[in-house]
Amino acid sequence: MENQTYIVGREGHIFINDPTVSKQHAEIQVKDGEIYLRDLNSTNGTYLVKNQRLVPFREGYVQLNQPVVLGNRQYTIYELLEKAGAFAS
Repeated sequence: MENQTYIVGREGHIFINDPTVSKQHAEIQVKDGEIYLRDLNSTNGTYLVKNQRLVPFREGYVQLNQPVVLGNRQYTIYELLEKAGAFAS
């Protein structure tokens, strides 16, 4: 993965077609092999799934396999980055 910033939402690099997801819901920054996730003051929030519970999340480092809930949908960070073409060779 290269150093890159991706906007996740109904308008962004990573498109999510869900009315409960903000136009610009969250930002994923990939830098030097680490992944930083930040909620962009979304209406419905960003949540991590930990021990089968939703934990509100503002910003911080996450792992590729981390489940995250945006609006009514759950993804892993890997799935979101894959939608952006981050793993294209």
